[in-house]
Amino acid sequence: MRSKQTVVAVVVLAVLALMSAAPVSGVQKLKNKKKEKRFEPVVKANVADYAGRYVGIVPDYYLDIKTGVDGQLSVTSQEGARRATLRDIRIEGAHLTGTRVYTNGAAKDFTATFSNRILNGETSFGILVENLDVEFEGMTFTRIFYQLAPSP
Repeated sequence: MRSKQTVVAVVVLAVLALMSAAPVSGVQKLKNKKKEKRFEPVVKANVADYAGRYVGIVPDYYLDIKTGVDGQLSVTSQEGARRATLRDIRIEGAHLTGTRVYTNGAAKDFTATFSNRILNGETSFGILVENLDVEFEGMTFTRIFYQLAPSP
């Protein structure tokens, strides 16, 4: 009886050793997965080509960019419950700057770059907004990519 228990124990140990040495498909995929994420600035010939709604991390974070009859951009920023209008808008190449003026009169610098975001080989156009301080699900974001929403 003793030798039979020894054989069973050796077999169990051998199976466990083989299982720990064999790659587990889910774990192997995570180890070998390479994530590509980069931003490439996009300069458009016509300022009006930047117009549209750009949606951020959730639907209530968005930018509405419009072109007036004078050819100038107007930008409205919705940041959750806070709304701001940009003034002193300047565009140099793909870089957009201005001052966000909130409904309560507070003002804050605005810096962004129109970009293509390349994420694991897929490209989407939008605007990368810098100098933010947005808390979302326990994390603080200092920059957010707002993707151009499809036209209705």
